[in-house]
Amino acid sequence: MVQKIPYVDVASKMNEWYSMIRENKVTDAEFLRAEIQREIDEMEEDQTVLAYYSLIDLRHKIMLKDLKPNQAIDIKDSLKEIELKKEEIEKENQVDEMINYYSWFFKGMYEFKQKNFNTAITCYKIAEQKLSTVTDEIERAEFNYKMAEIYYHLNQNHLSMNYATMALDTFKAYATLKEKEIFCYFVIAGNQLDCMRYEDALEPFQKALNEAKELNSGYLLASAYFNVGNCYFYLNEFSEAYENIKRSLGIIENFSHKPKAIFQLMYVCIKQKNYTEALKLYEEGILSAKAFDDKQHEAQLNILKGVYLNESDHKLVESGFDYLESKSLYADVEELAIDAATYYNENGRLEESTKFFQKGILARIQIKRGDVLYEK
Repeated sequence: MVQKIPYVDVASKMNEWYSMIRENKVTDAEFLRAEIQREIDEMEEDQTVLAYYSLIDLRHKIMLKDLKPNQAIDIKDSLKEIELKKEEIEKENQVDEMINYYSWFFKGMYEFKQKNFNTAITCYKIAEQKLSTVTDEIERAEFNYKMAEIYYHLNQNHLSMNYATMALDTFKAYATLKEKEIFCYFVIAGNQLDCMRYEDALEPFQKALNEAKELNSGYLLASAYFNVGNCYFYLNEFSEAYENIKRSLGIIENFSHKPKAIFQLMYVCIKQKNYTEALKLYEEGILSAKAFDDKQHEAQLNILKGVYLNESDHKLVESGFDYLESKSLYADVEELAIDAATYYNENGRLEESTKFFQKGILARIQIKRGDVLYEK
């Protein structure tokens, strides 16, 4: 009779696997995942360890969706599998609190990737109620970073900055977590951009870029160049914006952020009145957005085209704004609508200018309502 592998040994390897995922060590995580998959079949039966495996595997797939999108698969089925395993455990005994924590935390990450930000924050808030059971300070910092990230996308800048600062304090204490430290700088500077503190934002973005150059991570360096370029965009230094975003695009050929970078570069070209290149970027961006199933930036690309390059295509613009509003992306709605209103006003199209100015104001009101909602 073949002796079964003790489940505690497999669980220990899962902890190591999760640490690799948190540090975005894709190759190492892939190797260990394959090893654990083989051992699961020969392991002593334990439903909690199997549920834990399903959760870490979900987190692994979320990592791949960011860093290796061509290898990523649909992870919706993984969520269903986790719920079934939790139900099986509940039949026998009470579900482990860490299983509950990871279940809600990772579900929130999944919803975040789907741009379902309101659903994501709901999941995160439930996970936060169980955070007292988490003793690992790196895991708590990881959670704080994800909260900073979601609040940034919900335009709750002071909440986002608070969580980002807490995460940064922990990550800075670990030399192996330099990448996480850099992403905290991204979020902090991004909030400063939202608050129109453009000069203040440039300093942490530049700091992040300098530190990213020391690490062998194309994904990180591409993000850093993009963020610096985006900051120059808001400083109206369009030549610097163009050069940095172009560098970013030269690195991120297979990264899921490519549609975002193309959209921003197209926006820069429009500001420079380089409409020929802007149209080429639109065509490239639409193909990229469809390849990555990035409906947000597909909508934003269509808005730019409809407003500045094909001014008779009102349906393209309306459908783009409809999608952004359906996802509560009111900051994007406000910016694009106010810019469109200014453009139409400069060209003597006052009726259209008024329409988009009103849309921008309504979006701003929605953002302010969010301030009240998430402070409760």
